[in-house]
Amino acid sequence: MKTSFDDRARQSLTALALVVGIAFSASEAKAAQVLYVGNDNTPGTVLQYSLPLTASSTSNFGIASNNVLAVAVDASGNLAVGSLGGGLQFFTAPLSAASVPSATFPNGAASNNGGIAFTNAGDFWAATFSNQVNAFTHPFSNASTPSTFVTNAAMASTAGTAFTCSSGAGLCSNLLVYAPPYSGAPIITPNVPSAFYRKIAVTTTQLFAASVAGATGRVDAYNLPITAASVPAFSFVAGVNLPEALAVDASGNLYVGNLGNATVSVYNAPITSASVPSVVLTIGSGAFAIFGIAIGNAVVAAPPVAVAAPAFGMWGMLFLSAMLTIVVAVRLRRRKSAF
Repeated sequence: MKTSFDDRARQSLTALALVVGIAFSASEAKAAQVLYVGNDNTPGTVLQYSLPLTASSTSNFGIASNNVLAVAVDASGNLAVGSLGGGLQFFTAPLSAASVPSATFPNGAASNNGGIAFTNAGDFWAATFSNQVNAFTHPFSNASTPSTFVTNAAMASTAGTAFTCSSGAGLCSNLLVYAPPYSGAPIITPNVPSAFYRKIAVTTTQLFAASVAGATGRVDAYNLPITAASVPAFSFVAGVNLPEALAVDASGNLYVGNLGNATVSVYNAPITSASVPSVVLTIGSGAFAIFGIAIGNAVVAAPPVAVAAPAFGMWGMLFLSAMLTIVVAVRLRRRKSAF
């Protein structure tokens, strides 16, 4: 377990995630999905797991990436990774243990990364652990720079992505909500006592915010839509141990990445104050520090295409044989005439 991140960033943090591209509609077709879990260590990795998880699930493979603080997956299965120090990486699907970034670039002038959230268009927003959230427009390259950004005097230190904290230094205890196209003033919710928000996850009806306040933390649930009067509808603590990362699958099940014991806890929908994990998976062995998890559709490499020879039948084979005989005869005649 790794806790030294507290020395680097236990300041007022933002739990921020763009609603667009994260919420899943119950009417959408449910493709096979996978879970990505990042490790904030060097050497580090991003592990991929097939869903549904079980307590004995093993990873399909790991993608090399050091000091991972955030991961996100777009609709095409491409992976974005944010690391300690402000670096961003983009990996193109299909992914495997041999994957290397197709683009590596800094998060603007930021010296760190918070959460990352893709839009439906394939662009993404990345928090900076400052009072700014940067947007990047695809296609991505090593020369990518922020195409726009949002900032607000109320922002403290953004750790997530369109939801941020405005409670000032010490604790992040409320949310700032930006609506598309993210150019207007945000909705600012009231402060929540004893909350220290990190990442968030959104369904069609609820917003979940991970809080690491207290010995083991908790997960707060807000009802949507968020308003200036919104406060948590309820909280739950079962299966929670310093929750740094959240994700939701296409069925509305909630996944909590716990820094305290390097586990991912799964909660079946609908989520209530009485929810307990249906699965608790211990990730890896040895040092594994979870700060970012993400769920996306599985994308695999297309298999080789086998071309079948046509079934000519007896007459077809006789015709083919006759054609070959004619071709050979013509070539022999040409060779004789050459002499």
